[in-house]
Amino acid sequence: MFVLHNCMLTASHFVHMHFIIRIYGNNAWQQVHVQIVLKALMNKIKVQKFSLLITCILVVAFKVIGQQRVLVGNVTDSKTNESIQFASVYINNTSNSTETDSTGKYQLRNVFNHQRGGSVEIVVSSLGYTTFRQKILDKLQDTIMLNIALFASPQTISEVSVKGKRDQKWLRQYKKFESAFVGVNQNARATKILNPWVIDFEGDISAFSASAQTIIEIENKPLGYKIFFELQRFSFSPTQSSFSGLARFEKFKITDEEQKKKLEENRQKAYEGSERHFFKALAQQRLKQEGFVVYEVNPNYNEKTSFSHLSPQLGKRLFPFNDTSAIKMGRFPSSKEIMAPNELEILNTNSINRIGTYQDAPFPVSWLRIKGGKAEVTTTGLLFDTNSSEWAGDIAERRIANMLPLDYEPEPLMENNHWKLFLPKNTPETQSKSALEPEPAPLVSIKHTFEEDTVVFRIQVKRPDGEPLRGRLSVAVIEDIQHELNRLDTFDLSTDTLQIKREKNAVTLEEVKIKVKRNKKASHTLLGKVDYVIDSENLKDIISGNVITALQSKVPGIEIFETTDNAGFSRKGIRIRGGGNSLQRSSSVEDEPLFLLDGIPLGTLQSLNAIPISDVLQIEVIKSANSFLGSRGKNGAINVVTKRAAANSTSPTASINEGKLFFWQPSTDLSTQGEAVVRFALPKGIKYYITVNGITSENQPFTKEIWVY
Repeated sequence: MFVLHNCMLTASHFVHMHFIIRIYGNNAWQQVHVQIVLKALMNKIKVQKFSLLITCILVVAFKVIGQQRVLVGNVTDSKTNESIQFASVYINNTSNSTETDSTGKYQLRNVFNHQRGGSVEIVVSSLGYTTFRQKILDKLQDTIMLNIALFASPQTISEVSVKGKRDQKWLRQYKKFESAFVGVNQNARATKILNPWVIDFEGDISAFSASAQTIIEIENKPLGYKIFFELQRFSFSPTQSSFSGLARFEKFKITDEEQKKKLEENRQKAYEGSERHFFKALAQQRLKQEGFVVYEVNPNYNEKTSFSHLSPQLGKRLFPFNDTSAIKMGRFPSSKEIMAPNELEILNTNSINRIGTYQDAPFPVSWLRIKGGKAEVTTTGLLFDTNSSEWAGDIAERRIANMLPLDYEPEPLMENNHWKLFLPKNTPETQSKSALEPEPAPLVSIKHTFEEDTVVFRIQVKRPDGEPLRGRLSVAVIEDIQHELNRLDTFDLSTDTLQIKREKNAVTLEEVKIKVKRNKKASHTLLGKVDYVIDSENLKDIISGNVITALQSKVPGIEIFETTDNAGFSRKGIRIRGGGNSLQRSSSVEDEPLFLLDGIPLGTLQSLNAIPISDVLQIEVIKSANSFLGSRGKNGAINVVTKRAAANSTSPTASINEGKLFFWQPSTDLSTQGEAVVRFALPKGIKYYITVNGITSENQPFTKEIWVY
């Protein structure tokens, strides 16, 4: 069926016209060029000037029944020519897979659904054989024949051994591998490597490579995938980390509709702001519509200043990126060439990062460098050469835990070309529409049970709609003392007179006045004794700095330095008294100082660095170990008190409880279900209460107290 819309042609002379015809079928489409050659005989048509005005769109659409691209063939042993059964045949980085039958035959459908008019990589793997890889092009054939011969692997099954015991060096290397491979965000905390024992390392703890004896199996519960990853290369060093391999995705079999809906929401959230999302928006020149704000970094800007705001950089360090001139036609109809010789800074406005890089632009920020200044990408957002890009920032933190199969179809964020955008009329909004409603406070529930001499508390934190919240909390159990007034005996001075008799020959000494310079009383807070306080008066001379600048210039004994984290990215670190630093150089968080914002544990030094100095009332530094801070405070603590917290505070009503502190756990993480379980032994026959204080991963504080009798 042909459909021709709004076409007007006025022509004379012979003209070559090229139309793009799009063919729509069952889940597949192809582009072909039809060359129409109009030849006019000069001896029959006598016209001196010819003009051609084309304002038309030609769309050819027809139903193609059964035209799903199907890949068929046999898998055999290259030496014996025997059929190999149960071999995995799949498209790399997708959930499209199948297995060979008992005769070695296979049939893989919908081969080019996610890569229309392009190429895909076919992978065949079987235990005891070297993995087969081959790229195939879409040649507009309904059936594609591909017979595959596998070569026996040099490493036989008997040689694949698993160590029963791993030493401390392996454990420390594995922790760094897990952070660089799986990730460190919220999804990563719920993503698990099911067979870590197949991974081996070569090198020392600071720089090493990794290999796997067999397929690494990964369970990604937030996105609903089981990933089978064949690790081909992994390297870790203090400056960077990288890995490559082959991935096959297998969807969880979910029957519950609510759970299906939740998984789809998580997948869409993982897609938004991802590398694929950005490159797709860039190739289609829809950066603004898809929520990306992109700047080109001035390569001649040499001033070494850390910025807490975006606006001062515009026109100096950052300039708007022109995606119109940066995008050119690629080698294929479905590809584009990206020209970006300089580093790009990308803001993802689809999500809000409350404690982010910039105070005036609270969005996740990423930095992109394209090797050689150019790269080719498909219109669906896939790089032809995956090694042509170098990422840092938000997108770089998205590892396996946020990885989606290439055949995942995201929901469109904005209107497409087939719909018009209807905007509401410019009518004045009422006061109720303009009012800002505060975010509802998290709901905290505490349940307790007794197991012999042990009491078990189950704490759950969730939103008012019932969705669990991640976060961190502290738990304290204190004896509850009921105070009673004791009788105080008094006497009336008006009736009884006190007689003082002076001894004979007593000598009256002259009055001696002793002046002593009183030492300055040490500052005490709820956190205990504070060694140094930087108040607002001392912060006035720090005009364009931040918390790190204030600490470095105002507090003796603090060392701030540049280093790299476990993922290989540059970060600032801090040492107090030459002790631990703020970066997790080892696998334990016990090596870092405790950072607090208005008395609430915050997390990292980078979070404090995002606070502008103009918002800070004072900075409190505790340099010695403090029992109030628990084990996290063994290397000291830094508490930033903001002006907003001081302004919002009211005159407190305080009461003193002299009961014993039976139990205190200063830091406990909430699970993916928003739960935490605390157990401790408690003497019987006493009255006590439990108090819980914490902050969610969305930076919402919460508190709860219950009394137990």
